[in-house]
Amino acid sequence: MPRNPHPEIETVRTDFPRSGYRAVIFDFDGTLSLIRRNWQGLMVPMMVEWLQQLDTGEAAGRLKQLVEAFVVELTGQPTMVQMQRLADEIRQRGHDAQPATYYLDQYQTSLMYQANARIRAVVRGHASPDSMAVAGARRILSELQHRKLHLVLASGTELKDVQNELRVLDFDSYFELRVHGPVNQDPKFSKQTVMEQLVRQGMPAKSLIAIGDGPAEITAIKKVGGLAVGLASNEVTGSGIDPLKREHLIRAGADIIIGDYRCWQPLLERLGLHDSSVSAA
Repeated sequence: MPRNPHPEIETVRTDFPRSGYRAVIFDFDGTLSLIRRNWQGLMVPMMVEWLQQLDTGEAAGRLKQLVEAFVVELTGQPTMVQMQRLADEIRQRGHDAQPATYYLDQYQTSLMYQANARIRAVVRGHASPDSMAVAGARRILSELQHRKLHLVLASGTELKDVQNELRVLDFDSYFELRVHGPVNQDPKFSKQTVMEQLVRQGMPAKSLIAIGDGPAEITAIKKVGGLAVGLASNEVTGSGIDPLKREHLIRAGADIIIGDYRCWQPLLERLGLHDSSVSAA
């Protein structure tokens, strides 16, 4: 078997088109932005603690495995969906659950304490925007824009927060008004609907690429008929592969797995998006 010249790119399925792509739909948190990095490290322990308070006798380790599994499975959907799942788990154990909004508010308070500190660091010049982004994110956005691809952002994070954080990272000009997300944590928001709208507007399904670190966008693009690039990003380091993410992305149907965007050039060439007029600097 020939050696893979680009081991940072894992081709899971080989039967995808090698040209003809016109639009790329990006997820946001963990796919472009690290402002909310380690959100799972906040959400999972909080949920485990709420379940432990029920005194069901379940081991903490077992509860942690349970929560990690459904949190990863639901990554990319509105955060409210994860909180609804927590409430369901509580009710399944014979206890009354608080409204999902209660758990969401508790989680968001902790999350935004960290996120706002990172935002302030960028705004005050103590940190660069790129230090709060996945490695190579700005470069691949620039390269795709140069190639005249239609860039769309679809996130499970509250729309107004995504719009603000795009500005903080100075990524907003790549997407302009093509930014989608839930309003008031509406659990009905769907990335698949965003993709289907592009098809209705005249984009062939096979011309669509979705890039994301959660099963939601991978499953959605495969249902629509496009190409799924799973970003198994390590949100702690900002680069490299997270093995658990990789496993879930492949299970969801990812055609290609990458850990960050430093492999932008061979990735775009593999998709028929090479451009000899752009330097490899």
